[in-house]
Amino acid sequence: MTERYVSHQQPGQPTERDDGALTDRRRRLAWLARAAGVGLSGVSIAFVLLVVVVVGSGGELTLITRPLPMQFALALPYLIGILTLGTVAGAVPAWRYRYWSLPARIHHTLLALLGLGFSWQLATLGFLAV
Repeated sequence: MTERYVSHQQPGQPTERDDGALTDRRRRLAWLARAAGVGLSGVSIAFVLLVVVVVGSGGELTLITRPLPMQFALALPYLIGILTLGTVAGAVPAWRYRYWSLPARIHHTLLALLGLGFSWQLATLGFLAV
């Protein structure tokens, strides 16, 4: 006689295997959200420093003549915009699924708000065409 496994789970409940896949997906989303936040911070600081150094060494005409370092700096606002969207998109499920502790979620949300503000400033100043 063959024994069959009979599940005592309610229909619609995730199985152990489904729950593990869901946990892995949440870990990946948490990692991507944190990576977007770290990338946003790093690229934003690099943009500001690079613009200050290039304009400081070349004068105001670097905005018109656009040497190679300035061309590189002017490409960074688009990356900042993309990373801002990733950071904001990562903040929503971080609150919903409680990826991190409360201070970490507040920190990530503040980082997303600062990214939105910085992107808005970049668009206002003409660095980011929207």
